[in-house]
Amino acid sequence: MHIKTFFTCLLVVLLKCACYGQQTAPVYSLTKPENWHTETFALPPQFANSLPFKGTEDIRFSPDWAKKGAEGYWTYAFLWIINPKAAFTKTQLEKYMCDYYTGLIKANLKEAKIDTAIAAPVKVKLQNIKAGETDIQTFEGKAEMTDYMTQDPLILNFRIHVEKAKPGSDVTVVYFEASPQPYKHKVWVQLDELNKSL
Repeated sequence: MHIKTFFTCLLVVLLKCACYGQQTAPVYSLTKPENWHTETFALPPQFANSLPFKGTEDIRFSPDWAKKGAEGYWTYAFLWIINPKAAFTKTQLEKYMCDYYTGLIKANLKEAKIDTAIAAPVKVKLQNIKAGETDIQTFEGKAEMTDYMTQDPLILNFRIHVEKAKPGSDVTVVYFEASPQPYKHKVWVQLDELNKSL
């Protein structure tokens, strides 16, 4: 009886030690502003399976995301959580974004039964800017593409943050802000606030 009790106590102690010895990896997630819409899917997405990494994409769409002429049209943010860690150069990021938006546009045109031949080649141009306080690298730039909702030309402005890793993290986190609006427009304040939620 005493031996059984001893081994039971020993097992409990060992389990507690094992639990305390394991550190929980930090969680990265975006807040959801009121009336903004969300979507999450695996990386690489089906429409851009050439992306050479795996992980999760977490998206926040402005309430006016799909309303042509509205201030928030095509204004959104998304987070890439990549596992295992990956490094990015400006040139690599330009290529990944080009592949991503080329696939996204074609997939949506196909779904709408519109000939994908109308889509202009996607052109992405980025530049390094002063890194944000929580960033390894920060970029600004633009992507020229076809708006799959209207089939008109579209220029999206971007601010991209390759985030510093949190202690204990084994992932790379890249936060994208996107809008056709110029950087001084108020929509960028909202997009920057989302980044602070990380």
